[in-house]
Amino acid sequence: MRRRDVLAAVPCGIGVLAGCSTSSGPNREPSPTPEQTVPPDVTTVTEKTSLPTPDDVSTEAAARSFVETYERRYVYNELVDGFGTTRPATEITVESTDSAVVYTTAEGYYLLSTCRGSAQYYDPDGSPRRAGRNAASVAHFVGPDVHRRIPFNAYRCAEPIVTDSDGGDEDRSSARFQIYDFETAPNYDQPDQGGHEVDVRLSDAAGESVLDREYRTSLPLTVQPGVTRTTGAYSLSVSTADGGQAQHDWSLSGPADPSWWALAVLITHSGDVTVQTLYPDEVVGLPATSLCTRME
Repeated sequence: MRRRDVLAAVPCGIGVLAGCSTSSGPNREPSPTPEQTVPPDVTTVTEKTSLPTPDDVSTEAAARSFVETYERRYVYNELVDGFGTTRPATEITVESTDSAVVYTTAEGYYLLSTCRGSAQYYDPDGSPRRAGRNAASVAHFVGPDVHRRIPFNAYRCAEPIVTDSDGGDEDRSSARFQIYDFETAPNYDQPDQGGHEVDVRLSDAAGESVLDREYRTSLPLTVQPGVTRTTGAYSLSVSTADGGQAQHDWSLSGPADPSWWALAVLITHSGDVTVQTLYPDEVVGLPATSLCTRME
């Protein structure tokens, strides 16, 4: 029986992968606005940096350089914002960005990146208030005058095929795949509308159906957890309503193999469909666990 899964998206916010983390002193009444409380001898950081736009990205090196610059500035600007606090930053540190090209087409490059930063924020009573930002496993498409950024912290979680009856770590004990849409602009206000209709069928080595579902990519990232806990050879076929098709042999040797969690169906910037394993290395590869296990 065909199924169509449209579940609530995991919101952006504090998370191990997405990551914001804050710390402060004891709970207090909200402070006045920064203009009223910051003494003139305290230096604050309030100006954001401009985000670059791709120009000459005709090589992998140029695409990586663009993404690394973009992510450093993006994380810096988030720390300037202070995650909604009215207290300005007094110090911001952004580490160098790691990036890797994971797929190349005639239209451009697909990359993953990781960038971390931290900030200290002014507090009138002198108590330290710090925040960290971990922009990990961010996916990018970069082409001439085109850039698309898809973070791994806001996505739709589909209902799992298999569940962990032992109450263990289901996300690690079962294989999963991701669906990325680099063509459609996200519709967070109406997540059930727009995007592509994507049919995914998965069969095992004996030809038995493991998964047969329809997904909608109105959100740029969908995670399908709990596909199987059984190792072996699988055949995955993908089709879209506009005629796109892709076939992929999926070999699962166990949870230590990146194919266990890093398989991804890509709707490319030009609207084509392909299947790739997005795991260049541990620094920028997709995480072995997702936030789907945090859903109630």
